[in-house]
Amino acid sequence: MSQESQIDHRRVIRRLRHLDGLAKRGRKRKQHVYTQMHVQAGHWVLNVGCGPGTDTIPLAQPVGPTGHVVGVDLDEAMLVEANRRAEEAGVSDWVEHKLGDASSLPFGAAQFDACHSERLFMHLSEPEQAFAEIVRVTRPGGWIAIIDADWGSFSIDTPETDVERRLARFYIELHNNGYAGRQLYRFFKQHNLVDVSVDVSAAPYTDLAFVRRYAAMDERMEKAVGAGVITQDELERFRASLEQADAMGAFFATGNTVTVAGRKP
Repeated sequence: MSQESQIDHRRVIRRLRHLDGLAKRGRKRKQHVYTQMHVQAGHWVLNVGCGPGTDTIPLAQPVGPTGHVVGVDLDEAMLVEANRRAEEAGVSDWVEHKLGDASSLPFGAAQFDACHSERLFMHLSEPEQAFAEIVRVTRPGGWIAIIDADWGSFSIDTPETDVERRLARFYIELHNNGYAGRQLYRFFKQHNLVDVSVDVSAAPYTDLAFVRRYAAMDERMEKAVGAGVITQDELERFRASLEQADAMGAFFATGNTVTVAGRKP
């Protein structure tokens, strides 16, 4: 295996571990969202930004073999893994994963009874176009349920409050759409969806090691130094404050995840 292939393989493994960890942590929320989608046997369901089949495979159960679940993603390595997992779960006859762009979905209008995405919109440079596409491919009366993070709400307890706020703003700007979660309700209303419901969950994080992985903190803090957002001295003080809190069992961070569901009239 070439060095480039090894690097790519490690990237895939890291992303799979990250996505699987998030899925495990958010299992209760996912089950609630599947209920909000009103999925029934025989339905056609779309998952946009499917990754390794995190949602397509669970959604295969309620639609059953008379229905169809389609996952779309731009990462071919994730699609390969999603197909492998669908085969392993015994649902590959009615679950498929396709290469596709959220801003230009490869489907005709009004094709799906329910559509879903999770943690996709934060990565999109054209989130409103992607939402319009999801509405377009949903049948009248069909349900749309979307989950996304609001990185603008992410905060960490530290005496270094000024450094933390500069880093928080920098983290937001590293995403194409760091304020995704708070935008969803507006998108649903602008597209005249009905029976719209909103749920905001503020997750507490008390494990510094998890937050370092989840928010890619070490890598992003080094980027912040390189970009002149903070100095190396400020970075060292900030890190020391977090490690001290963690050693005391007092580390705390929090951030909002927003779930919005609605029906196409």
